[in-house]
Amino acid sequence: MPQDLPPEASDDDAVIDFLDERNGEADAHWRAILTGDISLAPASRLGRGVFRHLPSEPRCKWCYAPYGKPFGPILSRLGWGRWDKNPSLCHACMTYMEEQQGGAEVELAVMFADLRGSTELAATMTPAAYTRLLNTYYGIAGRAIQARGGIVDKYLGDGVLALFLVGYCDSDPADVAVKAAVRILEDVADHKDLPPDQRPLPVGIGVHYGEAYVGIVGQAGQPTNFTALGDAVNVAERVSSSAAAGELLVSDTAAQQGGGPPAGAERRELTLKGVAEPVAAWSVRSQLKTPAAGA
Repeated sequence: MPQDLPPEASDDDAVIDFLDERNGEADAHWRAILTGDISLAPASRLGRGVFRHLPSEPRCKWCYAPYGKPFGPILSRLGWGRWDKNPSLCHACMTYMEEQQGGAEVELAVMFADLRGSTELAATMTPAAYTRLLNTYYGIAGRAIQARGGIVDKYLGDGVLALFLVGYCDSDPADVAVKAAVRILEDVADHKDLPPDQRPLPVGIGVHYGEAYVGIVGQAGQPTNFTALGDAVNVAERVSSSAAAGELLVSDTAAQQGGGPPAGAERRELTLKGVAEPVAAWSVRSQLKTPAAGA
């Protein structure tokens, strides 16, 4: 029997074994991709064989497609441009991933950043002005995340969900996530693109480390999304909800994974909704700046 064809449907045990084997191969494939090992991704190997001979940095981490001149602009028009969620990868590689469906359970750092008091803030502004403010906030957060290899999973109204995977961060994902979060708090405190009367922007952030299912979620033929699901994501969101404006809360799990608590952090015990036991965390407060008169 050819290996790529399923057994007869009447042979229930064989069908189950066949599907389990296929699922196992898909999980291994996704795990390799998410941890940065492209050895099980034939399309990436093929691309690397060609693109590594083309000059220009930076490149897609999977297929080596160059982004810079002279070949980058041409390849971008052909579908190898930077992926919006993480410019470390190209659209062609992400399209390949989406065609594979599925995902894998991997360890990662998860960051939630949330704009505090957004409802009250929106009530004081026109819808257009509030949208401009949100876009500025998204830009600040997105740059800090992507510059460190993180993936902007999604924007959630007044929040940002980011994933930090071992395959795409230059150092430990938990440490990188904390550094990205600190940079966000620094930038929303006194960023030139923020109106002077909106500085500091009241943002609270939570970071947690754990295991989650990462991959393409959704049925074939229907809208799909690359995202992460699981307890690590839920805990990160609840840690974030406990952070005050200008505060970063790092779960002790993330802190220890990243090499220890951030400098100057204070230990806290958090009571989180849906979590039976208190969660130890470390609090970092932003040094909020007051804009100069007339700024």
